[in-house]
Amino acid sequence: MNASAAVLLVHSLLTTQTAAPPLSTAAPWAPAARRLTVGLQAPRFAAPPLEVRISPGVGTLLLFDTPVARAELENEQRFTRVRLAGDTLTLMPSASVEDSEALRLTVHFADGAAPANATFRLVPHPTLADRQVEVHRHARSADSLHAELLEKEEEVRRLREELARMEAARSLPDGLTGMLAAKHLDKNGVRARWNDEHLLRHPRNTLKVRTATTYRAAARVAVAVECEELRGGAPWEARGATLVPREGAALRVLRVWQEAPTAAGMSGQFIVEAETTDTMSPGPYTLTVWAEGDKRSVILGNVMFP
Repeated sequence: MNASAAVLLVHSLLTTQTAAPPLSTAAPWAPAARRLTVGLQAPRFAAPPLEVRISPGVGTLLLFDTPVARAELENEQRFTRVRLAGDTLTLMPSASVEDSEALRLTVHFADGAAPANATFRLVPHPTLADRQVEVHRHARSADSLHAELLEKEEEVRRLREELARMEAARSLPDGLTGMLAAKHLDKNGVRARWNDEHLLRHPRNTLKVRTATTYRAAARVAVAVECEELRGGAPWEARGATLVPREGAALRVLRVWQEAPTAAGMSGQFIVEAETTDTMSPGPYTLTVWAEGDKRSVILGNVMFP
């Protein structure tokens, strides 16, 4: 890597100013349990089915506040376990669910009241499964209103934090001065580690990964991935990512940057930047990066930081 490329890489790692797409709201550090509400709706105002994310080999638990008589699951053969017990439905997708489109799940309630059933859209994702979903049947009940209020308060809190971060970024200068002012750079500078000899590449990755270099500074880490040989016709553009250690909580991913979509026959690079913590270990970590629609992922294991 020449000197100019190194300067550009360090700048993209540490600057807080970015035009990258917003991250998915289903962040890995968000609470594991989700709350959904279902209720009566006029046909002309009917909303699309509620979405629940599922992942191969990861159990998803749906907890209803009303006993369920039966559940109808599209392509049930893609699941190793579908178990209904009163007000609890357990789903365990098999590896084949990764290649499927969204699946439809319809549950029929046991008490004969309205609404008599509820429909969900099960969306496959490589890693970010909804492990526990609490389903409140009466949308305007006290419990449902409380759940909705909690969701809105959490959303407002996240938006305020993001707005504060963006306003702070606009007030900082560019270049090394901005990095030092934001305390993203200290006397140790930026340390780098080349990950190749022990890097684990998922056999079904959308891109062939050549190398992955990790960087660590005072308050930030990044993974720069060099790739080539796109599998599939459409260009690939990174949209979201997770960095999950073997033990402990996932790192908070701040941005995923890619200069241009990677097309067939060309090489490319993408960079994933995350926050460090005082107790952060050097690894190993699993890096998962996905394109539009949470599919066509690139998964790297045994990623180590300096």
